[in-house]
Amino acid sequence: MIAGARIGLDPALPMSAIIALGVLALVLLGVYIWRGGGAPILRALGLLFVFIGLTQPQYVRETREPAEDVALIVVDQSESLALAGRRDAARAAGDALAAQLAALPGLNVRVREAHGGPDGTLITSVVEDALADVARDRIGGVILVTDGQASDPPTAPRDLAQLGPAHLLIVGDPARGDRRLELTSAPTFGIVGEPMRITGRVIDPGRDGPVRVRVSIDGQRVAETNAGANSAFSIDVRLAHRGRNMVIVEAEEGSAEISLSNNRAAFAANGVRDRLRVLLITGEPHQGARVWRNLLKSDPAVDLIHFSILRPPDKQDFTPLGELALIPFPTEELFERRLNDFDLIIFDRSPRRGILQAYYFASIARRVEQGGALLITAGEAEAGLDGLYRTALAGILPSQPTGQVINRPYRPAPTALGQRHPVVRGLPAPERWGRWTQQVEARASGGQTVLQGADGRPLLVLDRAGEGRVAQFWSDQPWLWARGYEGGGPHGELLRRLAHWLMQEPELEDERLTLDPGPRGLEIERSTLQANADPIELIAPSGTRTTATLEQASPGLWRAQTPVTEQGLYEARSGNLRAFAAVGPLNPREASALAATPDILRPFAEATGGGVILTGEDGRRLPQVRRIERGARASGGDWIGIERNGAYTVRAAVASPLGPGWLWALIGVALLFWGWRRESA
Repeated sequence: MIAGARIGLDPALPMSAIIALGVLALVLLGVYIWRGGGAPILRALGLLFVFIGLTQPQYVRETREPAEDVALIVVDQSESLALAGRRDAARAAGDALAAQLAALPGLNVRVREAHGGPDGTLITSVVEDALADVARDRIGGVILVTDGQASDPPTAPRDLAQLGPAHLLIVGDPARGDRRLELTSAPTFGIVGEPMRITGRVIDPGRDGPVRVRVSIDGQRVAETNAGANSAFSIDVRLAHRGRNMVIVEAEEGSAEISLSNNRAAFAANGVRDRLRVLLITGEPHQGARVWRNLLKSDPAVDLIHFSILRPPDKQDFTPLGELALIPFPTEELFERRLNDFDLIIFDRSPRRGILQAYYFASIARRVEQGGALLITAGEAEAGLDGLYRTALAGILPSQPTGQVINRPYRPAPTALGQRHPVVRGLPAPERWGRWTQQVEARASGGQTVLQGADGRPLLVLDRAGEGRVAQFWSDQPWLWARGYEGGGPHGELLRRLAHWLMQEPELEDERLTLDPGPRGLEIERSTLQANADPIELIAPSGTRTTATLEQASPGLWRAQTPVTEQGLYEARSGNLRAFAAVGPLNPREASALAATPDILRPFAEATGGGVILTGEDGRRLPQVRRIERGARASGGDWIGIERNGAYTVRAAVASPLGPGWLWALIGVALLFWGWRRESA
């Protein structure tokens, strides 16, 4: 404890009233002097003594306890330091400085960490929060241990001068280069198969020349270009499928790199189809034709063209052509000029031979192999000589009729493979499906038999042909389920899945890997036709690799959950399959710039009188810490200063009035009266 004294006041009136009276008195005194009053000194002394009487001064003796000064150390532990490999160096530097400060008497040392987030590293806000409960006359100074990358530099640095000197210790070498990629335009959606332009810039300070930029979608490389360093580039890509497409743009490694994490940028582009074009040809009218028509017409994304062959060209009924209400089947228009416009061709009960030329079927086979789709639903005619299996389509068909037609009730059922296939998997209550009454007997020489009918014969066979897909339905009776025969069945869902699988919708891929962020971490889902699923390799944004073991959720569907440890883009791998998921922003602000720099926070240090020290990549070149007097020089080449404020806390006080207030006021009135007498003389 130490003793101290001061002059205090015990005003007789509120201070606001005394101040107002003082201002009024000064104005009147000024007018008095301006007009040439004869006793200005006596008037001024009189007013002074009156105001001393109103404020009633006291002599205050205090018992004081010295208050410790507060020094704050902020250690940057954001993702930018972790990606650059400097996080441990920054923490070690912070610990060493804290040990130095703790050895100095009369100093309370506070250590806080700054972490990154969606908005980057917040340094200034951490300083203000850490010192919010400290009186400004107790703050000795602030030390910032950081790489200099901050997203909230003070807009008015001089307003923070009351925090004492703010010293900036830069961990890292500002002269070390680092190439990074920035996207200036990343479309959030695109039309499948149409060009989509990406623009960006490869920033490589101090270097020129071409830089190889590669673009991949869902792990498959789709385009690359040579971009000039530090100049804009553009590249066109095409989305391959509907739904989410994870687009990743990467710049090749530079000669000087802090980290490769900022050489990559990613964004999710939603693929949409302009329209799906379906050609439905009903070879002979039957009750099931309306089922297919209603299903396809109900999908707003489908353009349907439907033809029914009501009058074959060899029919002889002697009706004049001019009196027919039917249009000729435009075979040349459909199968020569516009065949490539159709995504899916459906033969619902194949047309009789002679309606289509043989080379039309060869054109259809080529269209399928180039990425189209073909579905055949078999009527009785498919078992005979007029079946499509006797055309050029035979080379892409996975099953063939035996020539027999089964005409007895049977219940369709999923095969063992079908229970794992997304077209059939999860359809409700197969044991309660209604029975069908007719099936063309066939044998499968390839493909995937997912439904079986009478005596276990193939009922629905799927296969791939080149880049396209083929399906054969060996019965035309899904309409029985639509009519509710014997309780019906899931005809709508089955046929919808079948059509979308044929048109290569990603949700119905039989071999598929998805990765999505969930409330309890990353959710991994693997769809496969295999009996078992291999473990999944998971790659974190920092490049750390872990393995996730899958558990079977249902036949053909395997799942796993894994905790999230970082923010950024995660990648899952299983064989040739790739899946991506973003935790937090896809392109974290923390990863955009990793080079150490004092320029962002230098104005803060200079405005408060602090210094800027470069500690090196390992953070070992630390300055010596000294105590300095308030207002003195706060830094040198190898030292930084923390102010000594001399703040204290009053533990006890005794006040003695410096005379009664009425006596001071009486003296003032006497002086005013004396001045009036002198003016009157």
